[in-house]
Amino acid sequence: MVAAGAAAGLAVEFHVLGWTSIPGNSCGGRYRPCPDGTAPTLLLAFALTFTGYIALLVTIGRFVDRRSGKALPAVLAVLGVLCALWPGWQAYLWLRGPVLDLAWRAGPDRPSSVRAEGVWTVGEHGSTVVRVRTDALVAYDAHDGDRRWTLRAPVRESVCGMSGGVAGGVGLIAFARHGRACDTVWGVDTRTGRKLWERRITGINTGEDGVLAADGRVALALTGTGVRAYGLTDGRPRWTADLRGGATGETCAPRVVSAARGTTRVVVTCRTGERDGARLVTLDTATGKRRAARALPVESPVDTAVVIAADPFTLLLKERDERGVAAVLSYPDDDGDPVRIPLSADDEDLDLQGATGEGFTAQPALRAAISGRTLVVATVKPGGYSADHVSGYALRDGRRVWRAGADDAAALASIGQGRVAVLGTNGRLWTFDAADGHRIGEDDGVMVRDNPLSERLRLLRTAGTWIVVNGEGTEQPPLYGLR
Repeated sequence: MVAAGAAAGLAVEFHVLGWTSIPGNSCGGRYRPCPDGTAPTLLLAFALTFTGYIALLVTIGRFVDRRSGKALPAVLAVLGVLCALWPGWQAYLWLRGPVLDLAWRAGPDRPSSVRAEGVWTVGEHGSTVVRVRTDALVAYDAHDGDRRWTLRAPVRESVCGMSGGVAGGVGLIAFARHGRACDTVWGVDTRTGRKLWERRITGINTGEDGVLAADGRVALALTGTGVRAYGLTDGRPRWTADLRGGATGETCAPRVVSAARGTTRVVVTCRTGERDGARLVTLDTATGKRRAARALPVESPVDTAVVIAADPFTLLLKERDERGVAAVLSYPDDDGDPVRIPLSADDEDLDLQGATGEGFTAQPALRAAISGRTLVVATVKPGGYSADHVSGYALRDGRRVWRAGADDAAALASIGQGRVAVLGTNGRLWTFDAADGHRIGEDDGVMVRDNPLSERLRLLRTAGTWIVVNGEGTEQPPLYGLR
């Protein structure tokens, strides 16, 4: 009787656990797979349903034949059910594996026309997440998603640029009116949401990323002729570097600025007559003194120049010539030649900018992360349409050191301790050792049970919580936490 009751109890328990584990009451297929263990749990539930039902009928009949009364067999059956609950739960957890559930979600963007331009993490262990929208900066508590503060953009102005990160709790934001120059720059205390200073900087590049940078106590802004530096907390002018070129007939303009550990690097594009070129200029962040300048390997106009990391300085560079440079360039030191990692190899293509849709124009959401001296990037097989692997490339020599499967990799994030996390659009989260590509950690291969992803997104690991930041925040939440 006890064993029959246990079988019936397991059947009910597995039915409840199996059907309630399906996100949105439907799953299956490549883009919406079922959580691990769903199929075996439901198969066991049906098998135990018939087994337990038949066993109860047989044992109750035998029991009643030998001893009169209905109370005792009912008690024994219930005892079997109770005895099976805990082992059944443990068996289900083993079959299912780890699962991430929605811990919190932020309210939708209003108005619905705004988009995310970028994101910062602030405070100890990233306790605050600042989502920069076209019309405002909104800070959220990383643990529970509560809004901490909101800083609105000036009237009729939109965000057109932002620093890649914050320094000393201060971030930089640039605004522009419709069809006007991107010339209003704010220094913002990201801990309180207070505007520290405002400057009008004429000639700043419009509609491109990498126009602002913060490092140490210096704020940097690109202009049409060079770089201007200001005090990070007070906005007072520090120095100006003219990068227009020195050769006769040569005209140059800065394209991207990046700063880290007291060193500023500027990508400068030049044109002499009908010839195009580019160079990388290195400056001292504190004084603006030029340390070095080296030519970039381009002979046609530069279509894409995006800084992947400021330290070690790593640049995504693509020129217009289809036979020209299309590679990731890494500079381990200021004196040696750059390490080149081509975007297209014999057996795979690097898919750094694979996401489509709107959002993250001031701070690109690249499908790449750098951990230590390894670039981990989403890759596509020749002829493929979506990223089905991630590969690790050594920045010291450009060799691919590992490759691992990761279907529909949508976002990558360096999470410390030499690890990189990869989130797939199918709701799967993988954790890799950046050095050798081994899957590690108890969360490896974890399934996100509720997976509201937009086309462009960023993945963060802060305060013990996985945070997904969406480029669009109307149909899907602007950001949400997973634990």
